[in-house]
Amino acid sequence: MLCDCTLVLDAASIKDRFLTTGCSRLDAKLRGGIPCRGITQLYGAAGTGKTQLALQLCLTVQLPITAGGLGAGAIYICTETAFPSKRLQQLLTKSEIAKTHSVNGDVILVGHIATSEELVLCLQRRVPVLMNTRKIGLLIIDSIAAPYRAEDWNDAEQCRTKRSIGRQLHELCKNDNLCVICINQVSAVIDDHRLISEGTNEQPALGLAWSSMITTSIYFYRRLSSRYACVMLASHLPRITFQFEVEESGVKAVE
Repeated sequence: MLCDCTLVLDAASIKDRFLTTGCSRLDAKLRGGIPCRGITQLYGAAGTGKTQLALQLCLTVQLPITAGGLGAGAIYICTETAFPSKRLQQLLTKSEIAKTHSVNGDVILVGHIATSEELVLCLQRRVPVLMNTRKIGLLIIDSIAAPYRAEDWNDAEQCRTKRSIGRQLHELCKNDNLCVICINQVSAVIDDHRLISEGTNEQPALGLAWSSMITTSIYFYRRLSSRYACVMLASHLPRITFQFEVEESGVKAVE
């Protein structure tokens, strides 16, 4: 009986595993950090802080489990722009994470993908090989919408591709030992047509086929010079909004 109880407790602790954001106030608002269960979507217009948080997670994943990390490396898949290596180096120099723990850029594996077909193959073949040969705790796709043309987001073939990508991501993180982050663009509904927008009434891009695959969704936006994040979907959180700032040292919640 003692053995059975231990197994139950271990299983429960795995299901509740979170990756720290590197900011205790931000972790508190998210009740632990970023969940290591399913797919977490960070969506919003350009310049709202999505990639900033993703880069910070590339550092926190390297932390030991006792410090909220996973003691592992990261895979960062770029589909839209070049990997922000200068910003990463700044974080490695300025962040409190780097000052208090041994973290570096050598365990952050960067890949570049141009099409949705290439992304499917990457998730089916390259990522599993890397996970079998290295300890990987974080997978980031920045961004999930870029390989698709806006006019094809609801195309039947593209919907099948999106579901295939979603299923593969869920398969990769099925044991809750991988934190999956998908950065997404936004669109707005105008006269029944979806258009890229940085205005109000923003919704995550790629439509229902993709949104049905999401486990946690966080919306990033700006009002004047202030940045905000709103938890739109999460099994462990109500819908909450909080302010945060991006400094040289990283992403931090505002009191």
